Amino acid sequence: MKITKLFETTILFVLLGALSFAFSSTEQMSEISYKIQYMIGNRQAKELVQFLGSLDFEKLTLIEKADYIIALSELYSWAGVDYSYSEKAYKLADEMLKKYPEFWKFHYAMAVVLSHRVQKNNLLAITLVGKIDYHLNQAMQYGPKEWEPFFLAGVRNLEVPLFPNLMLAEQYLKKALDNNPEHIYTYLMYGKLFEKKGQFCDALNIYKRALQLPIRPEWKVVDEEAKNEIKNRIPEVERKCTKK
Repeated sequence: MKITKLFETTILFVLLGALSFAFSSTEQMSEISYKIQYMIGNRQAKELVQFLGSLDFEKLTLIEKADYIIALSELYSWAGVDYSYSEKAYKLADEMLKKYPEFWKFHYAMAVVLSHRVQKNNLLAITLVGKIDYHLNQAMQYGPKEWEPFFLAGVRNLEVPLFPNLMLAEQYLKKALDNNPEHIYTYLMYGKLFEKKGQFCDALNIYKRALQLPIRPEWKVVDEEAKNEIKNRIPEVERKCTKK
């Protein structure tokens, strides 16, 4: 049962991305959160494992704790570590949600942890999609000015092979861009949305805007990946736009 090409496409950031951090500018971010983001965005697995090991989780701020949880799940997603990283991430997210049920980023972190598990085993989507949607909805409710949960919810509704909800996907991706207009990967997904709607000239405009954005040092690998995919899509989209 193929429920998620979506998670495979998304979670590159979610995470990862997107990966997955609560700030659009490094000036607002703590040094710990920035270091975690940098290591994820540049795929520095060994350094990230060592850095997380040096931290005292109990002394971290709430945002830093959420980023710590996401980092554990990120490592499970792409760094080749064992399942214990996902187990620890889930346990910590569950504990934090019991203590802080209205803090958006713990809901988002849980959605990321569960999404990464689906990414590893698509059959888990049967039991986990409802939980992922619940935590994304909670994250969007409690973090209306954050971009990450809206981005992931947008991809969730766009990339599902059976019965994608393009209206919801557009609503969420637009909100993600409103909250963070510098996130290149959101432009990529927004362009794909317009392609699915047959609005190829709109998709082309979105892709061109994305290519004008600078590569961010802390998201170098992720941003370059997104731009490369956009460059590969543009020739076909230009042809379809011209035919229109």
